[in-house]
Amino acid sequence: TYSGIMQKIHQEQHLLHVIYQKYLNSVEFKKQITEWLDASPTIDDLLLIKKRMKNLKAQLRCKLAEKINLEESDDCSESEIAKLKEAISILQNSVFQEIYKEQKEYEKLNHLVQKLFPELPLLYPEAGILEYMNSGGLLSLSLERDLLEAEPMKELSTKRPLVCSEVQGQKVLLKGYTVDMNTETRVIERAAKYHKVWKELKEESGLVQLMFLFLCKSDPVAYLMVPYYAGASLGALQTTAPLNSRETLKVMKGVARGLHTLHRAGIVHGSVHKNNVFALNREQGIVGEFDFTKSKAQRALLNSMALDDYSLICPELKQGKHLPSPASDMFAFGCLLCWLFIGNQEIEINKDGTPQMDGFDMDHKVKSLLLNLLCYNDRMTSEQVLSDECFLLPEVIPVVSENGSTKCEHGKARTEDEISLSDEQNSKIVPSENVEPNGYSECV
Repeated sequence: TYSGIMQKIHQEQHLLHVIYQKYLNSVEFKKQITEWLDASPTIDDLLLIKKRMKNLKAQLRCKLAEKINLEESDDCSESEIAKLKEAISILQNSVFQEIYKEQKEYEKLNHLVQKLFPELPLLYPEAGILEYMNSGGLLSLSLERDLLEAEPMKELSTKRPLVCSEVQGQKVLLKGYTVDMNTETRVIERAAKYHKVWKELKEESGLVQLMFLFLCKSDPVAYLMVPYYAGASLGALQTTAPLNSRETLKVMKGVARGLHTLHRAGIVHGSVHKNNVFALNREQGIVGEFDFTKSKAQRALLNSMALDDYSLICPELKQGKHLPSPASDMFAFGCLLCWLFIGNQEIEINKDGTPQMDGFDMDHKVKSLLLNLLCYNDRMTSEQVLSDECFLLPEVIPVVSENGSTKCEHGKARTEDEISLSDEQNSKIVPSENVEPNGYSECV
């Protein structure tokens, strides 16, 4: 009898909760619909922004043409060119300010379409509301390639047109993708899915931001705008100023977070390599975007970049037994991590296609992690990698300086081999009787 009564009480609580939620929804609906009782929403504000932008873009094109003519003339002066460049910069900033206002207006219309007025895209097809919604807010209908003063990046343009420009003081890359009617839709869909994942966590996502996607009006090319991290790729850093062990673990934890963000959303990257992973300020690791014109299988097959003696393509993909998966991304992650620790040392390949890890002098925790990543079966997931003890090191670590004194380093994760101290050095550390609330002894 008691169990029956409790069951009825739980049912009653559930029904009360459902009724309360409906009440809240109705209150919210009433609040939203009040301003539209005697009128329907229009796109007048959006059209006003587009009109101002059209005028600004016309002025900007004139200034850009004037600058080209002046530079090609025989009697040009540096002061005149400097004035033109300043005027061009002001106009470009004004155009982008209007573009951001346009995005906010599209967001308002998007909200109205989803909540109250689904007929808006049909009433105003010229506004491009559906295109904006389908791209997750990434597609810009007003941005054009000729509005940006861009320099070709020949050293980076290995597979597609790549140019560098500056937008409101920030260096950006424009990546061009050749598209047709079919691939254009797929590019927008794939980029929108990636962009949605980034928007949920932003800087905490571990992913490169997609700033804008826009289509060229004269050529069948789609342009993707992303931030430009000069010299921050792992390939560039390891050539000029290699990461140390602490920096490597910190950066690769960020990379694992980026892969986890994608895998949780059902996205396989398929193009994880040393030039597509970035170490911002040598401590924040982020994963670059991939070629949105290619499927995950095509990306994985084209990802043939080798790290010294072994490939980033996992054995099961080479053998054609499996499709690209989160596990194949984690194999590439393991290859990068191994490369960062062993450098150019020769490495042997097992019969199953996995690297031979015996004989390398490295921290046992790192080696254990690599063995669980560079294996054939039961590979670690990105979530398991983030929880690995390699990335769970103390935040406050006593470190012995050269003169024998000690100091505390806060907020720095260090590998075991960097924090290991000899008996002689340990004897120089004098623990204080004062114990901090966090459990660490104060360093003297």
